Amino acid sequence: MGFRAEVTFTNNIGKIADDIDGRLRNGLAAAGERLLALSTEQVPFDIGTLAGSGSVSTPLSASDPTVEVIYDTPYAARLHEHPEYNFQGGRKGKYVETPALENKAELGNIIRKELRGE
Repeated sequence: MGFRAEVTFTNNIGKIADDIDGRLRNGLAAAGERLLALSTEQVPFDIGTLAGSGSVSTPLSASDPTVEVIYDTPYAARLHEHPEYNFQGGRKGKYVETPALENKAELGNIIRKELRGE
C-alpha cells in the first residue's frame, strides 16, 4: 500500500492572486495617502475647510484596484480646475493633478515596494 501526495501549482493560484491583489490595494492606499499629503501642501487655503475635507478611498467595489484622493466641498472641483485663479500663499489649482504628475516616480515606488512585500 502506497501513499500519494499531490501538490500542484494550480492549487495555490487563488491564494497567490489574492495576495497580489491585497498587496496592490495596500500599495495604492499608501500612495494615495502620500498624494493626499503632497496635495494638501498646494490646496487653496483660506480657513482650512477645503484642506480639511481631503481623504483617501480605496473602494472594494471597483472591478480593478483603485485609489481616490478626494476633496469634498461644493467648490473643490471648481478650484482644482482653475489654475489661473490667484490663490494666496503660493497655493494653486490642479492641487491633486500637479503633485501626482510631479511625484509619479515616488508614488510608483510606494506601490512597487508593497507589491514586493518590502
